[in-house]
Amino acid sequence: MPEWMNMTNELGPEKIVHVYDPETGMKGVVVIDCTALGMTTGGGIRMLPDITTQEIFQLARAMTYKFGTLGVPIGGAKSGIWADPAVSGEERKNLMRAFGRAVKPLIVAGLAFGADIGTEAEDLDFVFEGAELPPQGTGLMAEKKDGEPIENHVTGYGVVVAAEAACEFAGIDMNGASVAIEGFGKVGGGVARYITEAGAKVVALSTIDGMILNEDGLDVDLLLEKRKKVGDKAIKEYEKAEHLDKERIFSLPVDILIPGARPYVIDEKNVDEVKAKVISSIANIPITDEAEETLFQKGVLIVPDFVSNAGGTVLGIVDFIGGSSQHAFDACKELIGSNTRTLLADARREGIDPRRLATRRVEEKVAAARRGEDAASIDDAINQMKERLGL
Repeated sequence: MPEWMNMTNELGPEKIVHVYDPETGMKGVVVIDCTALGMTTGGGIRMLPDITTQEIFQLARAMTYKFGTLGVPIGGAKSGIWADPAVSGEERKNLMRAFGRAVKPLIVAGLAFGADIGTEAEDLDFVFEGAELPPQGTGLMAEKKDGEPIENHVTGYGVVVAAEAACEFAGIDMNGASVAIEGFGKVGGGVARYITEAGAKVVALSTIDGMILNEDGLDVDLLLEKRKKVGDKAIKEYEKAEHLDKERIFSLPVDILIPGARPYVIDEKNVDEVKAKVISSIANIPITDEAEETLFQKGVLIVPDFVSNAGGTVLGIVDFIGGSSQHAFDACKELIGSNTRTLLADARREGIDPRRLATRRVEEKVAAARRGEDAASIDDAINQMKERLGL
């Protein structure tokens, strides 16, 4: 049986399109998971040499859940390019242009893009250049704050909003709460910044090069400054901490654990080592279903990743309707905060884990839409969002 057949269920995926450009060597894939809630589909472009079609499908499914939970009539999608994210200059631009040419029919049909691991907002301009189409949005996604893309800030802020709501629910005082963050890249820095501003104490950070630990708290401002100069080496050069194996980030006895890298970093092999009380994720699908059930039974409070990391999606929606970066921060606080509180309360009342409840609700929405019972439209959603944001 072909690999893609093992991915199908009542939601989708509806399309899996592999593309190749002989001239540049670009190899890519687009997965459109589900259009029942809206013919417009959206998701980021991930560029890494070791992605798989299965991974891109799972990320597209996460987008279906993300849009469905936000109540936005957009379908889930995701794209991947098999390439080294360090590629630069004309070679990088040509890869993006080739991808744009190859997927132009999908863009015309309603596929929207964002940046993801291995890509930046600037790359999207070359994707649309290759497709000979105007860029999507108003340009908000390209805005910078403190020298970094606004998306990094807004997505990181959303993860913190979810963590705060979960801590309130769990009876944990955010002021002084201990935090371990996997990843100090695009969004990890934003999380470290905003969770520190919220009063928490970042005690551990990890990257591909290792982990630093200081139970009294890391100097986040210093690390952010170092990262501007030396990137991931900021972790190696930080002196006021123990330097340990990166895998130990998941076993630390912290209040809040924030997975921030690749899928399924918490699985049956290490789930019993997890000691965190709350998990709010940057990463998509960081926990296997089996491990999530184990953690739920242990009493760990987990905000589903498609709720906690929805900030970038919120930013894209705000960009589409012509809002500002401040509107995006405000929308994150309202939408992600309220979604987290409502979901955790309802899950406790029903006695099931929050992710299972959230996915069930989206699946019910999709089933209703296919029966013609859901009259939601993108115009209605835009008008409602504008009203909520005062636009």
